[in-house]
Formats: sequence, C-alpha cells, structure tokens
Amino acid sequence: MTKVNHSDHNHFLLRSQARDEVITVLKAEKIDLALLEAKYGFVTPQKVLQALQRDAIQGKSDVFQEDIYEKPMVELDKLVEKQRGTHRRMLEQLLMVEQAHKQALYKLEDEKRNHGEFMRKSDEFTNLLEQERERSVANVFVVIS
Repeated sequence: MTKVNHSDHNHFLLRSQARDEVITVLKAEKIDLALLEAKYGFVTPQKVLQALQRDAIQGKSDVFQEDIYEKPMVELDKLVEKQRGTHRRMLEQLLMVEQAHKQALYKLEDEKRNHGEFMRKSDEFTNLLEQERERSVANVFVVIS
C-alpha cells in the first residue's frame, strides 16, 4: 500500500472539486431557460440564470421542485376562499340586521297605532267627562235658580 502525502491529497481534492464544478457548469448550460425563469421568477440574461442554477445545484437544493408561481397562486386561492367565506358571513349578518330592523319598524308602527287608538279613546272619554260636567253645572244652575 502506498502512502499518499499531504500535497497529493490536496491535489486530488482540488482536482475533484474542479471536476464537480465543470459538471455543474455543463448541467447549467443544458437547462431550459423557461424552467429557470419559472424557478427564479424573472427574466434576465441567460448567463445569470445559468449561474443561479449552477449555484442551486452546488448547494444541493432540489432542482425545479416547484414553480415559484405555484405557491403564490395557492395562497391567492386560499385568500379568495377566505374572502368568499367572509363575504357570506357578512351577508348573513346584514340579513339578520335587516330582519331586526324590519321587526323594530313593525313594533314602532304597532306602538304608533296603539298610541293613536289610546289618544282617540282618551279624547272621547275627556269629551264625555266635559259633557257630564257641563250637564252637572247646568243642573246645579237650574237647581239654584
């Protein structure tokens, strides 16, 4: 078995790293520009996108695991559903308030009608009392005279 000295080890390590970087660059050159734009979300010169993709590959991140537009669309769909639910609840509350308002109006109209009846009966009673008082006063004057 041969002994590997420190300089040979470093040379082998550097060579391995250089080979990995060349492979990464070659992979980045073969990747479709549309996929890169979908992943990073912007349109830039091809070399910049390739460099970003190369860095992602070197960083051992999942390549093209999802389109960056997919997550915002899912979130937007959730927001739309939440808004629909909120809108539905708001309409239900509005209907309840409208019904309570109608009920209050009916009660007020009923009270107004009852008050009108009471005032009419009260006026009739007052008129009867005044007529009775006038008769009594007339009878007292007839008796006195």
